[in-house]
Amino acid sequence: MQNFKKNLGFNLALIAMAALFIGLSVFAFFCYRANAESARGLKAARTAQDTLLHGHTLAQGAANVSLNDKNVAAAAEDVKEMETHVAALRAAIAGNPEMAIKGKASANSAEMSALLRESVDGWRKLAADQGIKLLTNEPTAFGFHRYIHNQGTSPKREFQKVDQQRQIIDFLVRQLVESRPAGSPLLIESVDREPIETFVLVPEGKPGAGTYVPSDDPAVRNEIDEFAPVRTYDRRNLVDSLSFRVRFSGYTPTLRTFVNKIRNSGRPLAITTIDVSLATKEVEKILGSAAASSAAAAPVAAAPALQGGFFGAEEPAPPTTNGAKPATPLEDKRILVVPRKVSAFVVQIDYLSIPEEKPAAAAEGEPKK
Repeated sequence: MQNFKKNLGFNLALIAMAALFIGLSVFAFFCYRANAESARGLKAARTAQDTLLHGHTLAQGAANVSLNDKNVAAAAEDVKEMETHVAALRAAIAGNPEMAIKGKASANSAEMSALLRESVDGWRKLAADQGIKLLTNEPTAFGFHRYIHNQGTSPKREFQKVDQQRQIIDFLVRQLVESRPAGSPLLIESVDREPIETFVLVPEGKPGAGTYVPSDDPAVRNEIDEFAPVRTYDRRNLVDSLSFRVRFSGYTPTLRTFVNKIRNSGRPLAITTIDVSLATKEVEKILGSAAASSAAAAPVAAAPALQGGFFGAEEPAPPTTNGAKPATPLEDKRILVVPRKVSAFVVQIDYLSIPEEKPAAAAEGEPKK
């Protein structure tokens, strides 16, 4: 210890040199390690570059596919064709822009409630004027039961989309009314809509994040004329759809004409499901007088013969040898195979639209305009 104190400066210098040596050794080790990783990365990059330049063998005996000017131009051409095809698909789905049904963007809560009440009253009057029946106990509110019967439940958001649903339902109701043959019985049970304002986005960090679930708010729970579609054309970020369900009772010609009118309307509407069943006793009772008058007014078609004349001219009866009279031909009769009954129809319809494309993010370093 005495010697250390006597040569304190020299000893401290040795300690500092030793610490510096250790530090430089550690630094050299990490530099060598980083250099080795860089060398491996450079080797992998050169290998990938050589693969791109010299090409990749896709099939034995075929020429290699490489990153040359010809292949780059072909790839660019393929991208253009794909973009053109996507644009054509978007146009086919969305249809003619002039035929699109859009809601009013300026609507507010009070204006929306008044407009919905006015529309529902108008649809009911249209049905009454045309002799079309509605349910007697509680006539349909055409998808807007909550706004007509429950005060204070006007939509908190999506005013424009709710108004768009109103206009689509107006179109569907008028098409159904025009599809009924003169004198044919028709009862509109309900027009249901997809409740767009009752679904909320699950935030990040919770189960099912990024998906939409029904809201827990009791004020926005589904009403009797709202439904969550099981089958739909909706594909998030690709195709948007608003689903509707038209429930009515009548005869098959009304359904057939309604489906054809929807299909040929030129609007972006797609029929997803059609369910057919026999009408209930209550519906038959409501439509009883109309159905009876329609059946009485229907012309009776000529009945085919039960035998003979089916494959061409009727053959003459064979002559008798014992002088007996020939057999009397059977009398033509009309046999009712399937009785004409009122049926209940449920038609689900999707209104399709294309989500607006978001502008691409600006490249890094590009000044914002």
